[in-house]
Amino acid sequence: MSDQKMGTHYAREMAAVFREMAGQAHYGAMTDKLEQLADELEKLASKLYFKTQKGTEDMQRLMGELEELRAKAEACQEASEVGSMCTPFFGNIEKVLNHVKTMKVRMT
Repeated sequence: MSDQKMGTHYAREMAAVFREMAGQAHYGAMTDKLEQLADELEKLASKLYFKTQKGTEDMQRLMGELEELRAKAEACQEASEVGSMCTPFFGNIEKVLNHVKTMKVRMT
């Protein structure tokens, strides 16, 4: 079995990170958004399998951005600061989710 990560693995890792971030009490209103994205990613994870290098690279890039975002968010004192940092990343994730939701076939 290959040790190479695929889109499904990255989606599940992202969902776990979102849930972990949502568990941080000082995020306030961001908690609902993080939990919502985690739920959506978990539902769609099985469709996020990429045989193409491009798809895998996109997911690797997003996971790298998420790790940077998490580190910055942990340093924030206000929920509004976290919100302003997360909004662009949420936009990128939502594009992926919308694309997957509207696909007619499994992404391979």
